[in-house]
Amino acid sequence: MDRLSLSTKIAVMMAVALGGLALVLSLVTTHFMSAEAMKVAAARQESNMRVAWDVLGRYGDAYRLEGETLYVGDQALNGFYAPVDLVQALVGGTATVFAGDTRISTNVKKPDGSRAIGTALAPGPVHDAVLKAGKPYRGQADILGQPYFVAYDPILGQDGKVIGVLYVGIPRADFMASVAQTKQAMLVVSLLATLVIGTACLFLSRRMFAPLGGIRAAMDALSRGQSNLQLPWAIRQDDIGAMARAVLEFQEAGMEKRRLEREADEGRLEAEADREARSRRQAEEAAADAAAFQALGEGLDAIAQGDLTFRVQAAVAPKAEKLKADFNRAVSVLEATLRDVASNAAAVRSGAGEISEASVDLSRRTEQQAASLEETAAALDEITATVRKTAEGAHAARDSVARARDNAEQSGAVVRDAVAAMSEIESSSQQIGQIIGVIDEIAFQTNLLALNAGVEAARAGDAGRGFAVVASEVRALAQRSAEAAKDIKALISASSAQVARGVSLVSETGKVLEQILGQVTSINGAVAEIAASAQEQATGLHEVNNAVNQMDQVTQQNAAMVEQTTAASQALSNESQALSQAVARFELSAATVSPAGARRAA
Repeated sequence: MDRLSLSTKIAVMMAVALGGLALVLSLVTTHFMSAEAMKVAAARQESNMRVAWDVLGRYGDAYRLEGETLYVGDQALNGFYAPVDLVQALVGGTATVFAGDTRISTNVKKPDGSRAIGTALAPGPVHDAVLKAGKPYRGQADILGQPYFVAYDPILGQDGKVIGVLYVGIPRADFMASVAQTKQAMLVVSLLATLVIGTACLFLSRRMFAPLGGIRAAMDALSRGQSNLQLPWAIRQDDIGAMARAVLEFQEAGMEKRRLEREADEGRLEAEADREARSRRQAEEAAADAAAFQALGEGLDAIAQGDLTFRVQAAVAPKAEKLKADFNRAVSVLEATLRDVASNAAAVRSGAGEISEASVDLSRRTEQQAASLEETAAALDEITATVRKTAEGAHAARDSVARARDNAEQSGAVVRDAVAAMSEIESSSQQIGQIIGVIDEIAFQTNLLALNAGVEAARAGDAGRGFAVVASEVRALAQRSAEAAKDIKALISASSAQVARGVSLVSETGKVLEQILGQVTSINGAVAEIAASAQEQATGLHEVNNAVNQMDQVTQQNAAMVEQTTAASQALSNESQALSQAVARFELSAATVSPAGARRAA
């Protein structure tokens, strides 16, 4: 593609675009035609199915299955091909009648040309929908290896169960032949249109872009340095004219560039001359500067060796005179400063020694005070703990007394309930005695009635003998009831005496418990006062203990600060001694100390 001309590239691009467009249109058209064909096939299958049902309806309305033979009315359909052939003659395609899932009448042909009688419906969606679910099926299916547009309806017996299947179908290849032919025709037409339009685009693009060859030749000539180019296309108002005008502008720019290069060469020669003159002046100045730097270096070397009496005396260039004077003045100031520093270092060393001795004494006294406070804090901790335990014991005693009072109150209530229960038991005993008296009277009356019944039975002779036996038993039972009632009455009398004695004892117990409750209440008040006092003492001791602990902490901090001050004064003394040694390295003149240094030393 890189070797093709622009016109050829445009023609190829147009051909590819048209070919792609034609291919897309063919695919879209084929898709819609196929979809439309599918709709037509589905509608035709519905129509063919109605025709098939009408043809079978000529032989009857009721279907039945006897063994493996399917009947419509009185007509057996096994091996009866007239209905399926008539359907094929009327609507085309194929038709089949199934008994169960076996073909019994069909015009579907095997590869050898014979009817596919006795073959079974293949398992799959059709088999499941029609035979298992009893629903019609519409769509596509393979029949003996060939694709068909198919329609299946279940054949129902008189009991509503599926006993067979009615099928009509159209071969997919026959129905889609027109779609395939249309697709091939569209592809051929698209290829021819693409070829014709591509050829036309190639011809037009070559005519259109012919001036580009002349512009390219002009640009080649411009790159070789030619400056008399003639471009007749510069008067055009399209892109080619713009390109031609741009080439002419390149020609003018090249001419301007060559002019500027000549001027630059001339300027470069003048700059070389100026640079040589400037180099000579710089060499002279460098020599003068070297002399000044050498004198300054000697002075710095003397200072580095500690000699502050050195002054620069050598002659230097006029521009270095100020540097010489500044150096000598700086050395003089440095000498005076170091003389003052030496005096101040001695004074600082003396003061640091005195501060160090005072700090040592203060540290010793602070440590003693901290030890005393620590012992005091420990003693207060023990006293606080003891008072706290006493307060806790008083609280526990108060709680125990309160629980005892509550228990005494509950016991008094229980005793009162027991007295009431004893009273109720006494009244119940009296009522039971009355009931026993009634039972005794009933037993006495029953005994008299039994005696009279025995007399009457004896008068009746043999007829009343059985009744006499019953009367005798009733009399014996009444006597036993009377004796039992007497025994119960005696027991209840004894029980009543014991209940009365229990009531008196419970009453005395209630009185004693009330006295105990009063004493417990007074004890509870005293214990509560003791607990409150112990709590106040514990609180006060806790506050005192906190204050002593804070004093102990402050004293410990003061001791630490004193130690730090002692260390700092010792370090200051060492530093002042080191400073004096450092100043001693310098050689100073025999002049007196400056007034400022004397004041600082004092």
